[in-house]
Amino acid sequence: MSPTVVKRTSKKPIHSKFKLIPEIKPLDVVGLRNKLHLRQTELARLVSLSVRALSELERGGKPTDSVTRRVNEFKRLSSALCEVMKPAAIGPWLQTPNEAFDGLKPSEVIDRGEVDQLWSMVYFLRSGVAS
Repeated sequence: MSPTVVKRTSKKPIHSKFKLIPEIKPLDVVGLRNKLHLRQTELARLVSLSVRALSELERGGKPTDSVTRRVNEFKRLSSALCEVMKPAAIGPWLQTPNEAFDGLKPSEVIDRGEVDQLWSMVYFLRSGVAS
């Protein structure tokens, strides 16, 4: 018995029906910035965007998948931080040198690509275990 061959009737790519990266909305970005008491320059730096690109995004510009991914990653981190500290304290905390990060600001730790250090801190604070 030979295998059945199924022909595609559409020329659209198969993956176009599925959106694996959650969409971000302009109000989500502005709301996140306000919730965490961050200026545009600070959030732009944290998600590796220019201020102009972030401003465009906040006005409804269509982000690339890469930008969407970076913003969503920061949203996840900020949600985790909100579990262990007050949202209004997060913005200032990100800009303050911290002994736990060898005197670096948490924002600098993110800039260096070492966000796993912040996730580790969140893990220990959630669990109540002193690191």
